[in-house]
Amino acid sequence: MLFEALRDSIRYPAVWIAAAGYGALDVVQLVLSLQGETFFSVRLMIVEYLLLPFLLAGAYGVLREQDSSIGLFGTEAVRNYFRVLLPGLVLAFVSVVVLFLLLIPLSILGLGLTADLVAGATLAIMIPVLFFSFLYDTAACFEGLGVFASLRRSFTLVLAHIWEVGVFILTILAVLLGLAFVFLVGWTTLLFEQLSPLASLPANELAGFGPSQLAAMIGTTGLALSALLYGLFVVLSFVLVTAGKARLFRSVADATPPEPEGVYDEKGRYYRY
Repeated sequence: MLFEALRDSIRYPAVWIAAAGYGALDVVQLVLSLQGETFFSVRLMIVEYLLLPFLLAGAYGVLREQDSSIGLFGTEAVRNYFRVLLPGLVLAFVSVVVLFLLLIPLSILGLGLTADLVAGATLAIMIPVLFFSFLYDTAACFEGLGVFASLRRSFTLVLAHIWEVGVFILTILAVLLGLAFVFLVGWTTLLFEQLSPLASLPANELAGFGPSQLAAMIGTTGLALSALLYGLFVVLSFVLVTAGKARLFRSVADATPPEPEGVYDEKGRYYRY
């Protein structure tokens, strides 16, 4: 499904333009982080988070209509921006509240709130939340649903097609990890001479080795090459995930039509149409 989606995405340059725009912004954020510009990199990261729903909404609109015009991309991005952004904020808020409620009794029981415990509790909450809400953005853009309707639709689809969705998620993770490994091997091969001093560093110095030291070690050329490889990885990841999720959503949504909408009368009875 992923490779079919990647093949299909070639017909829609607007999706690749969106991926390139996000990749360029992410590359700038990476370079600033490596150079120790924390003030600007953190603020740019916030801009990325706010821009991502715009790009996703536009890309899903293009894939839904199978029309790669820039005008359609902009129209869909504006129309569905908050439909993608707001459910994500709701999920983040609920996850933080649940994590807080989970850590309170652990603290009362006398268990030390170590970093490992907090990380484990966070994973225990985030994995099911991300899994069952995996299709909320596609549901919002493909079916024009609101905040809670898109989350409910995602939960329904994932529950009804749990095997298909699970296989897709594991596949996309395996592909992205494989791509990351290939790019990492290429990066270390091309910058072998600059990175070779790391092998001779003592363990205590290596533990305190930070991004700014790495940027100084690889130099300007190495930094440019790192940015290029990272940008290519981000672009490919964006296209694979959006095109793949669009294809997955069509598959599971066709097999599970949405429930008909209805209204309540003055006596509280619900009627479907």
